Amino acid sequence: MEKIGIVANTQSPMAGEAVSQLVGWLRERKYAPLLDQETADVAGLEGGMEKSAVAQEADMVVVLGGDGTLIGLSRLLEGRKAPVLGVNLGSLGFLTEFTLEDMFPALEKTLNGDFTYEDRIMLAAEISFDGKKGVSYTALNDVLIHRGSTSQLVTVRVEVDGQLLNHYTSDGLIISTPTGSTAYNLSANGPIVYPSLNAIIITPICPQTLSIRPIVIPDNVTIRLSLTPRAKGNAAQATLDGQVVFGLDTRSRITIRRSEDITRIIQSPYTNYYNLLRGKLRWGE
Repeated sequence: MEKIGIVANTQSPMAGEAVSQLVGWLRERKYAPLLDQETADVAGLEGGMEKSAVAQEADMVVVLGGDGTLIGLSRLLEGRKAPVLGVNLGSLGFLTEFTLEDMFPALEKTLNGDFTYEDRIMLAAEISFDGKKGVSYTALNDVLIHRGSTSQLVTVRVEVDGQLLNHYTSDGLIISTPTGSTAYNLSANGPIVYPSLNAIIITPICPQTLSIRPIVIPDNVTIRLSLTPRAKGNAAQATLDGQVVFGLDTRSRITIRRSEDITRIIQSPYTNYYNLLRGKLRWGE
């Protein structure tokens, strides 16, 4: 590894100093740090570039921030298997496993080839509008169909491999990866699924029928979603990873599959997934 990408949550008060120290540490060891423009600016450094260029050129990427920062980067990697080391700057941090105190010892080990990683599956979502080809995006956590700013429930028809699963009348529907199972899915009473499992979770948000429950299905299926009009003008939104939003209506069609892309996340030797669950979710407290 020679080129080390650095992407930070520039809203964090700790970002500037952490980035500056990291750049100095890397240069002392003859590595080439690549910073996106916002990250360079927050540290008072020159030579910033487009974040997408960092994702495409770096041999590995250090993310300084929270899970949202890492999730945003995952889409820009576009399937490149450059490992990502997530350093938590104070948020919940299921994906950013390392602390600032761990960062330099972990980097030393990683750059010497002494590290383990986990490949996280992603979703590929295709959204068409009025029968016309629309947009395609990937998501590391989830694809959410929801009512947006309206107070009216939405009804979503869900087919799995061409077979009707259900018509969900609810505030919305979450299609989640195992990685995303501890995000919005968990808040909606969906199950926690171990992140390396090959599965997709479908979880309704506040369903009208109380007997409707989440379901875990294989990740080799094709899921098709459409809005069923309950009332004239029924509309909704699609949100990917809480960051990319599209308006929907009854002519919209959403197709979701497992993406060919993955996100390769470096695992902390100082903890494990079960420790993370206990600590982050405060089990037993």
